[in-house]
Amino acid sequence: MIYKMNRIVENKREVAFVNMCETRHNNQLCELGEIISKDIKTIRLIAIAGPSSSGKTTFSKRLEIELLTRGIKPLMISIDNYYYTADFVPKDQFGQPDFEHVNALDLQLFQKNISDLINGLPVSLPTYSFREQKRTFPAPIQIGANTPIIIEGIHALNDSLSSFIPADQKFKIYISPFSQINIDYNNPINLTDLRLLRRCVRDLQFRGTSAEKTLEMWSSVRRGEYKWIYPFIESANYIYNSELTYELMVMKKYALQALKDIPNDSEYYIQANRLIKFLKVFKEIDSYLVPCNSILREFIGKSVFEH
Repeated sequence: MIYKMNRIVENKREVAFVNMCETRHNNQLCELGEIISKDIKTIRLIAIAGPSSSGKTTFSKRLEIELLTRGIKPLMISIDNYYYTADFVPKDQFGQPDFEHVNALDLQLFQKNISDLINGLPVSLPTYSFREQKRTFPAPIQIGANTPIIIEGIHALNDSLSSFIPADQKFKIYISPFSQINIDYNNPINLTDLRLLRRCVRDLQFRGTSAEKTLEMWSSVRRGEYKWIYPFIESANYIYNSELTYELMVMKKYALQALKDIPNDSEYYIQANRLIKFLKVFKEIDSYLVPCNSILREFIGKSVFEH
């Protein structure tokens, strides 16, 4: 009986902790909606960018809903759908396909699509499959003169994508987890590790990519961030903090198993073992506490936004 009572109290604390973190996200979205709605007659493009596993996809969909509640009906476009196949992607200094490079995107097609949409023409927007590494083109769509376009992707703030649109018609948002969380007085949590864990979990869940393969790609991803994302932060009109303090307590069970599957003869074993030791510090809480529209659902699954 005492155990059950303690568990009930503990569960209430966990629920309160999760709700507190999610409320901060809700408040930021409300603030953004207010800012954008005040200038919506001018804004034609809303650009959302951030480093890998910042939660761009879920955030952009939640922003769409926030704007819909204000009578604004945006069109969402993922820049990821404009990736070339691996054969046409620029190579990095190691001779590997560099998917972080801006020229890994079909810029000509992207710019034509956006321009045609703004001019009221019907456009067939591509859809890219990471599993099959190919694009498909569904039926054309057309938008009205008062429909803002939301684009999201690591290069969204880069003006080389949207130089044909006047600056005052663009609203730029940078999203990334920001916080200072300490395990103890001497060991702060590196939020790059947080994003890496998010990506390990997501890649395994939705792209069929092992944690070992994700760790192998991570150095290339990081190089791309310093080259293609961070230089454009200062151009952002708004910075959205996507950190959820409770998330490591939820991701623990997903990430631990993925990292433990990395063999001890792998060159990434030491890195994986460091992350494993780091995760073991956290108490595990059940994923059922995570709201279905949370950014965290983008990585662990069962998001209301999943197709």
